Amino acid sequence: MRTRQRLASISFICIAAASAYAQTAAEKVLHTFGNFPKGTNPYSTLTRDASGNLYGTTYQGGAANLGVVYKLGAAGYQRLYNFQGGADGAEPYAGVTLDTAGNLYGTTYYGGTSSAGVVYKIDTSGQETVLYTFTGGADGGNPYAGVILDSAGNMYGTTYNGGAFASGAVYKVSPSGQETVLYSFTGATDGSNPYAGVIMDPEGNLYGTTKYGGHQPGIWGYGVVYTLSPAGQETVLYTFPGGETGGADPYGGVIRDSAGNLYGATFSGMIYELSPSGEMTVLYQSFTSNIESGLVRDAKGNLYGTASSGPANGGKGSVFKLDTAGNFQVLYAFTGSSWDNASVGPNAGVTLDSAGNLYGATAYGGVGGMVYKISASGQETTLFNFTGAPGGSFPFGSVVRDPEGNLYGTAGGGTTAYGTLYKVDPAGQETVLYTFTGTVGWQIARDSAGNLYGDAGVVIGGGGQIFKFSPSGEYSVLYKFTGGADGTGCNGVDLDAQGNLYGASVGPAAPYGLIFKLTPAGQFSILHTFTGLDGDTPNSALTIDAAGNIYGTTTNGGPNGAGVLFKISAAGQFQDLYAFHLGVGGGLPTAGVVLDAEGNIYGTTQAYGKGWAGTVYKLAPSGNYKVLYSFTDEADGGFPNAVVLDAAGNLYGTTWSGGPAGANGYGVVFELTPSGQETVLHSFTGGDDGSQPEAGVILDPAGNLYGTTPYGGAAQGGVLFKIEMP
Repeated sequence: MRTRQRLASISFICIAAASAYAQTAAEKVLHTFGNFPKGTNPYSTLTRDASGNLYGTTYQGGAANLGVVYKLGAAGYQRLYNFQGGADGAEPYAGVTLDTAGNLYGTTYYGGTSSAGVVYKIDTSGQETVLYTFTGGADGGNPYAGVILDSAGNMYGTTYNGGAFASGAVYKVSPSGQETVLYSFTGATDGSNPYAGVIMDPEGNLYGTTKYGGHQPGIWGYGVVYTLSPAGQETVLYTFPGGETGGADPYGGVIRDSAGNLYGATFSGMIYELSPSGEMTVLYQSFTSNIESGLVRDAKGNLYGTASSGPANGGKGSVFKLDTAGNFQVLYAFTGSSWDNASVGPNAGVTLDSAGNLYGATAYGGVGGMVYKISASGQETTLFNFTGAPGGSFPFGSVVRDPEGNLYGTAGGGTTAYGTLYKVDPAGQETVLYTFTGTVGWQIARDSAGNLYGDAGVVIGGGGQIFKFSPSGEYSVLYKFTGGADGTGCNGVDLDAQGNLYGASVGPAAPYGLIFKLTPAGQFSILHTFTGLDGDTPNSALTIDAAGNIYGTTTNGGPNGAGVLFKISAAGQFQDLYAFHLGVGGGLPTAGVVLDAEGNIYGTTQAYGKGWAGTVYKLAPSGNYKVLYSFTDEADGGFPNAVVLDAAGNLYGTTWSGGPAGANGYGVVFELTPSGQETVLHSFTGGDDGSQPEAGVILDPAGNLYGTTPYGGAAQGGVLFKIEMP
């Protein structure tokens, strides 16, 4: 039995060093990663015109990743408008309303000059006009719902926030953009925070629901059904009592028949009819389904809608029909089993055509959402699949560089949503080398022959695999994890001079993690399995020295519960070199380490330290631990990633947050001298230059730095950047 070595001295020295916060190096964005160019996450119910074209919105995606308005018809998919997140609005939850001239009207939840949403119009040429910008004050703010139009072109809708009592409002916007607040909810018996919009009867009365309210102030309410006269007089038609049979939290609004009866559903699974006199009839009650949408009704009086969960398919959602006799039928149960089929949890309603076909969108099917058709017999057809940028999005990991200056890495997304292996040449041209069918790890290794190595293939119920990708484009699997003692996969591998691969895995048989080795001949061996006391959750980045010793960290565990720095000798002897503390010495290391020629070890911690936002540390061969720098999460950065070392002993790295905006900043690239003097080389703005790096940087022979950010960039899909040193 291998015994754990005695811990090195836990005494440490904090070096209080000054920082230079002025940006001293130029950043160049080598490549901007895309996102979902045609949109993603369609939360809205569709609108269908007389020609059968479908119109809708996506909450995210598009050129700025802030949503789009789209049209889907015989000519295919057409992106009508990209929201930019400024005065034009951002992130629409609601769908659009079509007028007789073909213009579209809708709302965005965010954006506008006060970031409280807008009411917009998009004409037939794709030109957007902002008709009204909400301030979030008495005029309302953050509309989840869209608008309806009257014969004069006035628009009516609701806001979830704002109003005179900050509980939401019902509003009217004239064709010229004049807003009138018709009613402000008080949050008491009259209701609070309407999620759904309104409908109008021939006399001009409005009807809707609120998600909350309905009881006295200070008492939790479950929502109401209300009507609002043209003069702005509100009448509560029904107050939901909550409980198992009473209904609660109506996300969806109501529809009305020619006799004045209202129909709707609650999140708690109740489908109801409300007579003009206020008599409530429960048409159907499910105790296992959640209904987040409104209903549609055909000429025979049958009701249709979607459930975001339900027992018929293991809770993955469905499209349903409730006939006039009260018979409930699941027309289609979403599978949730393939990226190619409708998937979990639609929260948008459906649209009905004269032949009985239903049309809808789900934010969770396909890759980034999908538009589907359900025939009257329950046959599902995928009409459109929102797919990611082919080159991938959100590069969370670092890059590797070849002698010609090409950079290689992995990104998420892509056409399968599982990620890509990419190459970016010195001119910034990206080549997709491989598109994965199982989640790819963040870290890759490259050998002198140009082969790339990493981990991929982790899907629900399956294990990962270590792959090799050759310069000729051949993808091969070197090892498949069983999910047993060897774990379920890793987040990347490291390579030694002999071609052996090393990594960290975790699994049911190794809940605290393990370190493995894979030889070029395919021999897999476990070098160490952690117990929790000697470490917990080993980080994927390992360092192998010339003698074959392995160095790494665990984020948690150890005698102090704050992680450890460990060594595994070439002979297989495991040793905890240092146990981190939740104090000024720093704790919870999430990155690997780097060694200098004298055997000193350098790394970072994500938490604590003198500035409480992580540290850069040095551990000498003697066991002497020094904090070289403590981050404050101000202009100097906060929560550092891995560091690299140059020949002069300077360290370079990135932080996840901090910068000129302090704790609200988007991270920095920094340099740290051997004496602990920090210089901020670049502060990310969150814009085109990138945002919140989650990996460190690499150095080229000229001293330039290269790295990635998973966010930021023109499409908010991340960037690959270069810091050109002076």
